[in-house]
Amino acid sequence: MEQNPKTERKWRYTWEAQSHSPNLRLFLFDSETNPKNYCKSLNVSILLEKSQLLVTWIGSEAEGSEDGVSLRVPVPRVLLDAESPVKFRALDDYIEVRLALLLPVDHPLVSDLVSEDREKSAPLVMDYDVKALTLMGGVHLHCRECSVRLTKKALFEFSEMPSVNWRESADNWFGTCCCSFGGISEKMVVKYTNSYACSSGLCLLSATTVLLSEDDLVECVLSDKVGTGRGCDLGGVEFGSVRSEVDSESHENGGEVDDSRDKVSSVPECCVHDSHGSSEGFQLDQRLTLDKKFLLDGFLEDVFMAKASNVSKNVGWIELACPECSSPLGAYPSGCGSNNEPIDGGVRLFKCYISTSPATGESSDVFRRHTLERMFTNQLVECAKEELSFHVLVKDLTTKSHLFQIIILNPNSWSLTGLCSSLDEAGSTSELSPIVKVLFSDCNSSLVKKVDEEVYILKGQGEELIELLTRASKFLPSSCAYLQDSLVSSMHL
Repeated sequence: MEQNPKTERKWRYTWEAQSHSPNLRLFLFDSETNPKNYCKSLNVSILLEKSQLLVTWIGSEAEGSEDGVSLRVPVPRVLLDAESPVKFRALDDYIEVRLALLLPVDHPLVSDLVSEDREKSAPLVMDYDVKALTLMGGVHLHCRECSVRLTKKALFEFSEMPSVNWRESADNWFGTCCCSFGGISEKMVVKYTNSYACSSGLCLLSATTVLLSEDDLVECVLSDKVGTGRGCDLGGVEFGSVRSEVDSESHENGGEVDDSRDKVSSVPECCVHDSHGSSEGFQLDQRLTLDKKFLLDGFLEDVFMAKASNVSKNVGWIELACPECSSPLGAYPSGCGSNNEPIDGGVRLFKCYISTSPATGESSDVFRRHTLERMFTNQLVECAKEELSFHVLVKDLTTKSHLFQIIILNPNSWSLTGLCSSLDEAGSTSELSPIVKVLFSDCNSSLVKKVDEEVYILKGQGEELIELLTRASKFLPSSCAYLQDSLVSSMHL
């Protein structure tokens, strides 16, 4: 069939499938055409040998052309049921095609038989990062954008970041009273904080960040800061010392710090005796420096996406940028009289902005699969705990202002999108990718009605996520892109 200039518009295809469902759905659309009126004699057929869908129609007379039109849509690698008929229809702003599958796309047999790039859809696993880095021996970290080296010397020691609920777990096992097992809970807490202090040569990993001592970074990284931290003046606090004297009168806005001190220093009446065990536990607890108290209260945890319980007005976060290309790298905790220096001596680098190889994306780069989108989506799903219609309000970590609201519709979806071609090209090797279907709205255009969870992120990452969500909403025709006054969008897992 000859091509009419009108058919050279950019037609977009979007394939969608749901976990545990043996069906594959296609949305085929452009920004101008009304297929219901324009696409006469619509026909859809499968070219199995080329892994393509051939879509043909005859233009309407009203459009000024009755030429034949043909589009070829690549079919993702799935197990099609060749005996089932192809179902299709023309709607107001898109053509819908439905194909039957032999097995759902998430079935283990499908992955074994058709997947060529399992790494692409593999989940982000903490254990893999720790093991891979350890096996590499000496590791240098680089800016992903310009490949400049960020570390002074190679890193050899890697460990997983401790759990934010470690103290609570210790109390559950051994009790909160120092009489319980000779104050063993408090002793373990003190040992825990000392074991995971930021020290040169040790690299601590969370799901989204790499925690390094400031001494391990090239000097120009910390000297080239972006943004300002918000903190409080505690007056006379010496970070890193064995003891920290805190004058309560200087805490005009230091509620969390007072609470932190009270949690550690208050002793139940039953504990006021001369028992050697209780005395030792109490003294050990008193030796906690302020930064370690912040750690125990969760205020120094994963800054990539912090819950409300992990945010303190006494701890500000300073954003870091690459000294070479000014791309974002991460952040570190500051404030509380620290003069914009890391209060625990540590810097958090986001995995999506760094690499373990000068050549970004190569197999030697342990963090090659980490993107801002995937990291945020994984944290979001974990936060929702598989609850559907989970409402999350995202706020600016620094100003505490609203950035956007996101509602999880379906965490078990798969998708593939792209632009159609009219050429007889080679067969497709594209695969469906796991996604989370969401409703998205920026807080400027909508009223926040319900919130199941509040999370805090840095403004730069928030703006980038808004751009990603807005762009992904255009992967569906306009009639399918809105629900409850919000954009229907998606994010890759």
